[in-house]
Amino acid sequence: MRKKNSITITDIAKKAGVSRTTVSFYLNQKFEKMSGKTRKKIQDVIEETEFVPNALARSLNNKQSHLAGVLLSSSSNDRTENSAFLAGIQDEMQKHGYQIIAASAGADLEEERKAIEQMIGLNVDGLIVQPSDSFDLLWNTLKAKIPMVACNPTHASRYKCWVRSNDYEAVYDTLEKAVECGYTRFVLVSQEESRLSGMVQRIRAFDDLMQIRHLENQQIYIDDLDDQSKLEFSLISHIRIDQPTCFFVTEPKVLSMVYPILRSYRELMPDSLGVIGFDGIEWTRMVSPSVTTIVQPSYEEGVQAARIVLDQILEEDQQMPCRIFSCRLEQGETTRKLFDTVCIKKTHTKDE
Repeated sequence: MRKKNSITITDIAKKAGVSRTTVSFYLNQKFEKMSGKTRKKIQDVIEETEFVPNALARSLNNKQSHLAGVLLSSSSNDRTENSAFLAGIQDEMQKHGYQIIAASAGADLEEERKAIEQMIGLNVDGLIVQPSDSFDLLWNTLKAKIPMVACNPTHASRYKCWVRSNDYEAVYDTLEKAVECGYTRFVLVSQEESRLSGMVQRIRAFDDLMQIRHLENQQIYIDDLDDQSKLEFSLISHIRIDQPTCFFVTEPKVLSMVYPILRSYRELMPDSLGVIGFDGIEWTRMVSPSVTTIVQPSYEEGVQAARIVLDQILEEDQQMPCRIFSCRLEQGETTRKLFDTVCIKKTHTKDE
């Protein structure tokens, strides 16, 4: 038998047939969700191996900070999406006695580097990151020895662990349905040269459908969010009474600029003028006419990202390292009736 001082929490978990987390809860006397049978099994193994709980618990705590870092790449204007994502992470982390440290870096690689280095300096046990397009190069340079989960990366295959929503498939399928419903012209409205990972997928889906279906289309990229008059001129110039036109707006903060302008032509909605947004569930409930919107499952993504990074930290090997979530479509009054749900069957994968 191994000496009692060499017995680890992993050994106890294996002998008792439970997870490391369950043993950790036992050692910290967190019995609220633990059955009497499970407590008895752990207790018996501890007595059998002459395990010294308090000493090893202190040793475990010395190795782990019970902190996880979260780096957001989207801007502060996307509060609804970020709030739901963070809430999912925090709810799952708290179940395991972890706290989170969150920061935002836009899509700037240097800001990402500073934020990650600060979190590593705080001895976080793991990271959850919404990466920019080049973040993988930064991560490889840092050579950090802690688990990291990428959320909605542009190229998921660059990362060992990731979660993402099916932005490309959801946009492609939704716009294809808009074509089937009679819209013959399409206008994409987005920020100038956006490097945010999800945005790249949305724009790519728009481009691909337009080319495959040989559809008349235009793209408006906003380089100055404060120049409302320039945007208004661009939008109005693309409205056609005799050619049903659908505007696809890639993110909530751009929609907040586009919607008031197009709303002035609400008498043309939805037959001659359609509007489809991406994310921001409030657009389907708090405005009139309500906006048809593709909605990401941000909370669920946050929960799963937390589960994966905890699985890596605790070395439990119980979670798939990669997960795809399906967006859903909230039908609003700004488009003809499309369909009820955007749902891609593929939900689990290790490679794209």
